[in-house]
Amino acid sequence: MTILTIDHASKIYGTNVQVRAVNDLSMRMEEGEFIAIMGASGSGKSTLLNLISGILPLSSGEIRIGGRDISHLSESEAAEFRRNELGFVFQDFNLVDTLTIRENIMLPLMMRRIPPARMNTVAESIAKSLGIGEVLDKRTYEVSGGQAQRAAIARAIIHNPHLLLADEPTGNLDSAAAESVMHIFADLNASRGTSTIVVTHDAKTACFCTRAIFIKDGRILEALYREGDRQAFYDEILNVLKFMGAK
Repeated sequence: MTILTIDHASKIYGTNVQVRAVNDLSMRMEEGEFIAIMGASGSGKSTLLNLISGILPLSSGEIRIGGRDISHLSESEAAEFRRNELGFVFQDFNLVDTLTIRENIMLPLMMRRIPPARMNTVAESIAKSLGIGEVLDKRTYEVSGGQAQRAAIARAIIHNPHLLLADEPTGNLDSAAAESVMHIFADLNASRGTSTIVVTHDAKTACFCTRAIFIKDGRILEALYREGDRQAFYDEILNVLKFMGAK
């Protein structure tokens, strides 16, 4: 089943001097895929993620998620769609400092008015599976960056979203924590079939995915499917990035 369809999507900034951040881009994503979107700063990869999430409106084209056209939703409809159907993980975690890790993880369920006992059960189960069960009652400033990002992932998946979107999720982590976090994304994809898009500039992050899409000047320049092990895919990704840098 196709979970995401993008047809001739464009995003144009400016009036007198126009910049096409995303330029007539089309792609498909099947349910259960794990995709990395790669490109240099200013390539359009984060803009594309914001278009997929409905945070930014399209200038032209169409985006469908789970068969639903999100291109023409009102602001309130788009916000509701994001709450119910999407999960987000950010580079800077976006946790609420005044809440505990437990409360941060439960936020999506609080918004749905799920009974407290049920929320606790689900939060504890997910936290335990992600290796942060022991920090549930700590504040965000009392945990490591890796633990904070695991909490952000737990929050993003607690409501079983159709699509998980991660924007540079390893950008603020050291190499060991980054690898650990990407193992979590890969495990979620393998065990739960979570359809996941990761925006990254880092080949070590992207090689955990099963497909890498390379963007330059708002267009798809190249795409790779992982056929061998992670190391082989990493080498292939580096070769494409070198090619893109030479163009």
